[in-house]
This record gives sequence, C-alpha cells and structure tokens, in this order.
Amino acid sequence: MPDEKTVDRKTLNLEALDRNGQRRIALRFPYDSELIAIAKRIGAQWSRSNKCWHVENGSASMKAIFAAYKGHAWVNAEALFHKAGPVQQAPVKAVPKWQSSNPEPTPEMPVSPEMTEALQRMRQKLEIARYSSRTIETYLNATKKFFLHFPAKHPNDIRTEDIEGYQHHLASTRKVSNSYLNQVVNAVRYYYKDVLGDAQRVKFIERPRGERKLPKVLSEEEVTSLLKAVDNLKHRCILMLIYSAGLRMGELLALQRTDIIPERKQVLIRGGKGKKDRVSLLSDRLLTLLTKYLHEYKPSNFLFESPDGGMYSATSVQMVFKRALKKVHITAPATVHTLRHSFATHLLENGTDLRYIQALLGHSSSKTTEIYTHVSTKAIGKIRSPLDNLDL
Repeated sequence: MPDEKTVDRKTLNLEALDRNGQRRIALRFPYDSELIAIAKRIGAQWSRSNKCWHVENGSASMKAIFAAYKGHAWVNAEALFHKAGPVQQAPVKAVPKWQSSNPEPTPEMPVSPEMTEALQRMRQKLEIARYSSRTIETYLNATKKFFLHFPAKHPNDIRTEDIEGYQHHLASTRKVSNSYLNQVVNAVRYYYKDVLGDAQRVKFIERPRGERKLPKVLSEEEVTSLLKAVDNLKHRCILMLIYSAGLRMGELLALQRTDIIPERKQVLIRGGKGKKDRVSLLSDRLLTLLTKYLHEYKPSNFLFESPDGGMYSATSVQMVFKRALKKVHITAPATVHTLRHSFATHLLENGTDLRYIQALLGHSSSKTTEIYTHVSTKAIGKIRSPLDNLDL
C-alpha cells in the first residue's frame, strides 16, 4: 500500500473519449508503473494516437475504476461531463418569455458560467446522495439541454410556465418518448427541489402517462438451442449465468470469483440497480461448467475477465449473443437482456411464486414483476375463451 504522501500526489483524470465512433472513458495520468498496472487489470487499452489508456464508457467501468484505484490515486471525473471545459457565454438577445421557436440545443451551443456552476452544484448533490454514475450522467445531460433551451436566462430564473413550455415542446414538436420525457421531469425536479430548495416551482409539473411495453421473451426451446450453439466454454458460462440467475449485463460484468457460493447454490450480486445487494440462483448444471471454466481460465479478480485481465466487455457479450442467435436462426428481436426476461417468465410458468421472482430479480415493486404474467404462454393457455363455450 503506498504511503499517504504518495497517494496525495497521484491523480487519475477521467475524460470522455470518442474512439472510432464508440464512447470510451480516457484515463489520463503522469507515467506511473503502479497506475498502469491497475489500468491493465481493469481491461484498459492504450491509445497511441490519444496518448491515454481507455475503457468502455458505462456504469460498470466506472465502478471498476473507482474500486481498483481506491487507496492508490484520487479519481477526478469532472471532465467526463465537461468534455471541453467551461465555455464563455456568447452574447445573445434577451427573450422575455419562452417561445416554441427556441433553437434546439446542440453540442456547439455555449454553456454560460451560471449554467456551469448550477450543473456543478447538481453533480455534487447527486454524488453526495450516492446516485449511480449512469443516473448522474443522465440527469446532468437532461438538465444541461433544458438550461440551453433558455440561453438568455439564468437557470434559477426559469419559471414554472417555462418548464411546462419546454415539456410541451418535447412532446409536440420533438415527439420524444415517454421515458425520455420522464427523465427530463426527474432531472429538472431534482435540480429545483433538491439543489435549489424550491419544491414549489416544480410541485405541479405534469408527468407523461406511463407506457407499458411487454418484455421480449424466448421460449425454453429457443434458449436451449441458443445455449447449445455456443461452443466456447467461457462464452457458454456467461450466457448460462445470465439466464440461470436473471442477471443484468452490468451485474454479470461486475461479478467476482468470490460472488459464486457453491455450498449454498447462490450467486451474490453486489450493488445491483439501486445499489442493492441480493442473491440469486446457482444452477447445478452451471456449477459443473463453472468449475471447469475456473480451472482452465483461472481469472484473478472478476469472474469473467478480458484477455488483459480486466473487466470483460459488454460489447463482447453482445457479440457472443448475436452470433448464437444467427447460428440457430432465431429472427425474433432479442438482446442479452431478453435472457433475464426469459428467466423470470420461465420461473413463473413453472409455478414459482411472484414474490420469490421479485426477490431474485431485485425489483423494488411487485408491480414491476407482475408484467411477466402478461407474457406467460402457459398461464394464458389455461384460460378458456368464452367463444369455445358457445353451442355453435
């Protein structure tokens, strides 16, 4: 462990990086063999052209960075949001009230010092409240676009009617999805209620009516053929674990060797969505395969690691899944997350109580879990249509 003085001198700066069209996180620091070794452990790659180490941009990567560098360097993530740093405010004509003809914010539009300060305060508040890095980024981006829609106004001078006008613009002109509109409401509410302390300003802001889309699910036969199509031991273990334990992508990538508990037939998921720990099922069949995998691959930290020894890439998992879909000619729209939906649906169809499924999935509300009753073919198949009771 480095001494305190050494740690104080080491700083790791995180920046947003666009590499061949892919969003990455750049890790910048003065040459240091220890920090380089840690970067390699978390799967970072060296870019000669950008002169930095870089990893995939996402919450799982952020979690890995902070965990790996804890006690070794101070991690400064400010530049991740302010990609180009503060920009001086350009002169603009004063606008007396919100107009639907306001220009749509673009990355080139200047961010005033007042906006920058407001966003900094919001970031600090979100970090103190221990929101996930993904939620923080989402809230800040939505709030920044909201501020930029009123370039002549100080963020604290934007009124309730302005907020409602912006909502109407998003809904009627831009025709954004309900989920995005909800993100904007959550972000703007948070700024004025929790940062500025003015709950009255957003008390009566309307939310869009909720949409309920049914999850995409594969049949047991399709999952069987999909898993059989994967020959690589590591790749098969990955897909089998997602399906057999109902894991989210980030949860799978963050798993460590010690999170597999064979004696209790459990998988420990640490800091899942909402920063909640939970346990899920460890299949007997998978345990046999995992034992073989651990003996052959010998991962040192994460359960599934990149060739360089760091966290495995979400893109790699998605590619494995897509290749398997293509190999078995499954044309229905499906993603890696479909395996989690299939896990819940198949448990329900096999008679598992919804309360247990809710716990295994880590849902806060039973209403979220109840959605699977609408896609269960066995449950629906037991219902007799009234037409079949008619003497025709």
